[in-house]
Amino acid sequence: MPEGPEVEYTLITLKEFEGKKIKSIKITELSQKYNKYKGKQDIFTEFSGSILNKIERHGKFLIWIFNIQSVILNHLGMSGKWIISNKNDYKDKTKHPKIIVNFDESHKITIFDDTRNFGQFRKFENYESVMKYYPIKKLGLDGLMLPFPLENFEEKLKQKKYSNKEIGRVLLDQTLVAGIGNIYKSESLFLAKISPLKIVKNLKSQEIKKLGSAISETLQKAVKSMGSSIRTYRNPYGEEGSAQKWHKVYGKAGKKCEKCGLEIFRIIQDKRSTFYCNRCQK
Repeated sequence: MPEGPEVEYTLITLKEFEGKKIKSIKITELSQKYNKYKGKQDIFTEFSGSILNKIERHGKFLIWIFNIQSVILNHLGMSGKWIISNKNDYKDKTKHPKIIVNFDESHKITIFDDTRNFGQFRKFENYESVMKYYPIKKLGLDGLMLPFPLENFEEKLKQKKYSNKEIGRVLLDQTLVAGIGNIYKSESLFLAKISPLKIVKNLKSQEIKKLGSAISETLQKAVKSMGSSIRTYRNPYGEEGSAQKWHKVYGKAGKKCEKCGLEIFRIIQDKRSTFYCNRCQK
C-alpha cells in the first residue's frame, strides 16, 4: 500500500493540473464491474467546466478542491496510482483504469488505475462534509509536518490506550501519526534504535523524542526519493521511486544488518510484517 511519502509525491506531481479547467471526469467501462462505481457517471458531470483549485493531502488521502462546493475524496488503496499521459496513448500505459480526468486546452489526461480495486474516488457535497468523514476526522499528527511536533507526539503516545502495547503495533495507528505504514514504521524504528517489541510505557521521554525525529527524517527522505517502488508503486509519470535503495531493514529478513552484521528478523504484528535488528534495536 502506498504510504504517506508515496501519496505526497503523487500530490506534488498532480499539482501541475491545479488551476486548470475540467473538461470531464469519466468513469471507465471497466469500473462498471464494481458496485462503488456502477451507474455513477452522473455524479461527476457537475465537475465539467469547473476549475481544479487545489489538491490537498490528509494522511494517505487526497482531497480534490474545485471552484464549486463539491469536492472529491481519493484514496489510492492497496495498489492504486495516478497516471499522467497524452490523450492519444494512455491505453498503452494503464491496465486497470477506473477514472479518467480530461482537462480543457491540454494534451494531457490523468487516469486513476487501481489493480486491486481498494481505492476510493468519492464525491462529497462540500469541504466541511469531507472533513467530518470519520477516516479523515480521526487522523492524527501528519508525519510529514515540518517541524514535526515532538511534544505533541509524546503526549499522544502516552495515552492510556497505547501504554501496554508494542510500539511496532502502535505506529500503524493513523490516529497517532498519519502516513506511516509497514515500510516506514520499520525504517523509523531502526533509525531510532528502538525494538518494535518494546512496550510503549517503557519508553523514556528521550526515546520518544528520538523516535519522533526518526519518523520525520525517514518520511522526508522518502519523499525526496520519490517514494519506495517495491511492488507496484510508480509516480504519475511512470517513474520508480528510489527509497528502497536505502532501506536498512524493510524486506531484508535473513540478510545481515549493515551496521552490526547480525541477521535481520521479520515478525508479524497485528497481521502486518515488521523487520528489525535484534542487536541494534533495544
